[in-house]
Amino acid sequence: MLELAQLECFVAAAEEMHFGRAALRLNMTQPTLSRQIAALESALKVKLFERANRSVRLTSAGHVFLPEAKRILLFVESATNWTRRAWQGEAGVVRLGFTATAAFADLPLILEQAASRLPDVKFILREGTSAEQTDAMLAGTLDAALLRPPVDRSKFSTIPVRKERFIAALPKCDMRTKKKKLSLADFDGKNFIMYSADGAGYSHRMLTDMFEKEGVSPIMVHHLDQNHSILALVSAGLGAALVPDSLAKLVFPNVVFRRVELDPPHPLEMILAWRQQNENPALPIFLSLCRTLFSNGG
Repeated sequence: MLELAQLECFVAAAEEMHFGRAALRLNMTQPTLSRQIAALESALKVKLFERANRSVRLTSAGHVFLPEAKRILLFVESATNWTRRAWQGEAGVVRLGFTATAAFADLPLILEQAASRLPDVKFILREGTSAEQTDAMLAGTLDAALLRPPVDRSKFSTIPVRKERFIAALPKCDMRTKKKKLSLADFDGKNFIMYSADGAGYSHRMLTDMFEKEGVSPIMVHHLDQNHSILALVSAGLGAALVPDSLAKLVFPNVVFRRVELDPPHPLEMILAWRQQNENPALPIFLSLCRTLFSNGG
């Protein structure tokens, strides 16, 4: 069985071409170095050095083995450093979930900054609804997620990321596009593409409460989870929708966006959540980056 100490002695002796200098370099006695090399030769069943008087030279087997020994030592050193850095959270993998809306602004910012500030932290990304993200974190298949509140504060810790407003998404042919600003009353009795109660409960509850308080009753023609699906139906002329203003960055044919006057403004929140019991050593340094990026909390 080869030992690292034997390889270190062999490489030092091969580079110094002198057992005494090699022993001095490794801070050991020459007899100890000689025993290590003899044990290595015995394990390999070859002769690595030709010894003559006070000089040594590599045999043909020694010349072949030298680069391999250096490669092994370099690999062990690299593996040790990477393991230590992973333990300290400087390297590793973070499994990050995100909602579709987070992909428009928050996720790109995190990945861009992490690429320069955390170059040895890799990310495995997973898109899904807020409910799917919380389930995945509880199951241990995600480390953190960008999602909509609420979350169970007894199970998750959070960082506020961003706040945004609802804006109206209208078919291009809709007469309401002639207005620069809309009110909730403009949706009364009109076809509306609504968020589903199960897959997009946060936005569904907010809009439902807003409509009820204003006495507005849109005609709910469809209930969907994802924003891009909602905009696709708006584009098809099936109704209007109220969506996060970050979606105005998207280009959908036949969709026009308009501001909506809301009192109070009813901001939509985006948060970063993680399970308190998560033991991923790379998570703390990732959270530290996010706290810096989102120090204003939207």
